[in-house]
Amino acid sequence: MDDTSDSRVDDSIPTEVLNGTDTEQAAEIVVDAAIRKTISPAALGRMLVEAGRSIEDENDLLTLLQRVAGIAHEAIDGADYTGITIDLGGLTYTAVHTDERTLRIDSEQYEVGDGPCLHAARTRTIVLLDSEKAMARWPSFVARAREEGVNSFLAAPLFTADQTLGSFNLYGRSFHAFDSLDAEILDLLTTAVSRAIGDFARFKSAQDTAESIQRVLQTRAPIEQAKGVLMAMRGIDADEAFDVLRIQSQQTNVPVRVLAVDFLDKVTGDGNGNGEKN
Repeated sequence: MDDTSDSRVDDSIPTEVLNGTDTEQAAEIVVDAAIRKTISPAALGRMLVEAGRSIEDENDLLTLLQRVAGIAHEAIDGADYTGITIDLGGLTYTAVHTDERTLRIDSEQYEVGDGPCLHAARTRTIVLLDSEKAMARWPSFVARAREEGVNSFLAAPLFTADQTLGSFNLYGRSFHAFDSLDAEILDLLTTAVSRAIGDFARFKSAQDTAESIQRVLQTRAPIEQAKGVLMAMRGIDADEAFDVLRIQSQQTNVPVRVLAVDFLDKVTGDGNGNGEKN
């Protein structure tokens, strides 16, 4: 796949740090819940949004999606690349991802207009396929996915009673990377998240929901990218990296997003004000 920019993936934000203790513990709870049926989706949803706090705006929703994508990536061993697709109101784009390869695979899927994550979202069914079987359905997309070394797909729909939001998507390098237990784990996570976001989307149209999330992504994307660079440069965690930006914003009276874009321009040498991605 080439590196041509695609607006449908350009503003996607990375998941939370995947090796954090909290993420690992949450992943263990989810796996145990799927195996032993020890927790209901409603209770898991409350845990995921931290003690039942409701999702009040798009930032809350995106933070939840970041966290749950990280948990899914940690909980399912075969998941080498993980992302979340928003597909509603005539808009399709990636909201959250683990790495650039996820974005390249998603971009190709959006280009052909079909594939495991789009099929899962639009049919509200779980898709569990290896590339051999998927080739019969989506030959163009699967051929390009294989070029990226991806041979397994697991996607689960994300939806409420009123509308479909999109899908959680896991890609694996190995053949037969996912099994029925992995599908149950992902289904439990998406069911829990769907319940948690029900109030957020209840009084919005599909188009309003998709557009409002996309607007917040356009604001958050450079901030998340700048945090990642600061974490790598200074050996600090995500909260500390944001504090660096926040404190500088307070001292200079410049919005955090503007600082983030300027910082990325200096680091990458991009003169377009876009903060070029790696």
